[in-house]
Amino acid sequence: TPSLLSAGYCFLEEPPPATFCKIMIPNPTRQLVDMGYDHSRMLFDKNTGEVSEEVWDVLLYQILGESNPECQRAFYKAHMNGDYETKQSFHEHYYADTSGALRNHVDAFLNQLEALSYKLVGRDPNTHPRLPLIKRHNEFVKNAFLTVRSRL
Repeated sequence: TPSLLSAGYCFLEEPPPATFCKIMIPNPTRQLVDMGYDHSRMLFDKNTGEVSEEVWDVLLYQILGESNPECQRAFYKAHMNGDYETKQSFHEHYYADTSGALRNHVDAFLNQLEALSYKLVGRDPNTHPRLPLIKRHNEFVKNAFLTVRSRL
């Protein structure tokens, strides 16, 4: 069926409420996975532009690893112990860094998506039958990322 075929290629007739944030980390450490690095949890809400907690946690964990490993360990410990107040304190202190990193990611991905969209121009849907689905999916992702960008 078309629905089954579409789902098999990760294209759905009705767009989902959220999309994966597209932060790709090759060979994530156990700590990154513990922090929430998982494609099913690192999401952007398509309607509100809300960024899942896991995205913020993973980005901050990475930033701290580059700038202050001692704080990275304390942030990880707070996360693992369910110490929301300490985690929130880290997020507040490093918000400019984390939101800047996320903004850079969103902008870079939007640029990549635009470049990929240009490659689709002039393609014949008769030769490439999934082209309309791909275009709709790309538009969905673009709109979700633009909504996130407007909140940063």
